[in-house]
Amino acid sequence: MWTLSDGRGVGLADAVHGSAQEPVIVLFALLTQLGDVWFLFVLCGVYYIAGEEFPRWGIERRRGLFVFGLLLTYIALIGVLKQFFVLPRPPGASSPPGLEWIPLVARGVVADMATATGYGFPSGHALGSALVWGGFALVVGRDRRSRARFALAGVVIAVVSLARLVLGVHYLVDVVAGGIIGLLALGALYRIAAGGTEPTRVLVVAAGIGTLGLGYGLTFESVAAVGSGVGAWLVWRAVAVTTPASPSGRREVAAALVVFGLAGSLFALLYALEPPLSATFFGAVVAAGGVVGAPLLGERLVERTGTPPTNAL
Repeated sequence: MWTLSDGRGVGLADAVHGSAQEPVIVLFALLTQLGDVWFLFVLCGVYYIAGEEFPRWGIERRRGLFVFGLLLTYIALIGVLKQFFVLPRPPGASSPPGLEWIPLVARGVVADMATATGYGFPSGHALGSALVWGGFALVVGRDRRSRARFALAGVVIAVVSLARLVLGVHYLVDVVAGGIIGLLALGALYRIAAGGTEPTRVLVVAAGIGTLGLGYGLTFESVAAVGSGVGAWLVWRAVAVTTPASPSGRREVAAALVVFGLAGSLFALLYALEPPLSATFFGAVVAAGGVVGAPLLGERLVERTGTPPTNAL
């Protein structure tokens, strides 16, 4: 495999991490969650389902699915890139800081947030933050002239990138490269998806990149990435015409969020158990498809109850 010189530390990462006190490390362990897959999954799913129910920064459902497709693309792309470059993380990236002052019940969770394993280049958190938060900045909001959302996205990307250095789990080059790749991918996908109005194209890209990742080996991550892209694409093809562009009211949103919660729980179960690859693939298909189909299922559940939709949130 192609390799890159390990002289990518340039000394800054060691200086930043070495000077950080334990409370600061814990703070940035929390902040780095803004770019973690689980948080982006919740953010994308809720925005896709609630859509224009958000009063100021609403989003039409197709654009919401475009951003969810960006998340799936990020998961597939980072797997391919890390396997291509196969570059290690800084020494000690998997060693948690001293956390004796933190209550025992939370110590393991914080330690997991503050450490990382696997390959280090490029930074997945930086890439995912640039791709997903940047995607939100492009498509969210009725006032297209507002710059507040771009400022918010920029701050989040910068904070998450800095957090990876403070935690000592990446070199500076890792986060810079991750951010640049994420922004370049975002620009390309935004054009491919006609300004975020054709999410099907992004879902196809996500499935295609995931399939490319299979060339590096049939692993849990590569198979889950392919299944997620395929499941989202298949379900959207089936429900695109009948899925409402905007929620009809609170009850539909609530019902759809229940479906989304079940789909998210299935994802969490898959990642916790890492079942055989065949079960991983079909489980990811069902989970991602469940997210995409949640708005329509929520609408159907409300119709079945015979309860009229309520006003917007």
